[in-house]
Amino acid sequence: MIEFTDSFSQAAVAEACSAFPDLLKRLSLELTLPIFLRPRDECGDICGPAEISPPERLRKLQLYVSNHDMADNLPKEIGFCHFVRDCDKYGMPHGEWRMILNGSYYNHGDNTHPQWSSHT
Repeated sequence: MIEFTDSFSQAAVAEACSAFPDLLKRLSLELTLPIFLRPRDECGDICGPAEISPPERLRKLQLYVSNHDMADNLPKEIGFCHFVRDCDKYGMPHGEWRMILNGSYYNHGDNTHPQWSSHT
């Protein structure tokens, strides 16, 4: 699940992903979470069909942009926090969300020559 702290952050991230296809690709790859368990052999290769099972924990990513971190209409920095929440054996969440990682995606270039990298 991806969550935005406010509508400004949501719009800024949408603008950045629209303007920078490489950032959209990076976010899609790094922030997409696996849904199915896949059985693997001793070498780590997938050796069977996906197993659908209740999740042991839920994961949430929170994205935010400060209006001070804008260069024209695009963000220079996109902050993020990863949260987890434990689930029971039926996949029902319980307890509180716990932050496990925070950092930012930062454009070390400019809007014409972007160079996005992540910092945690």
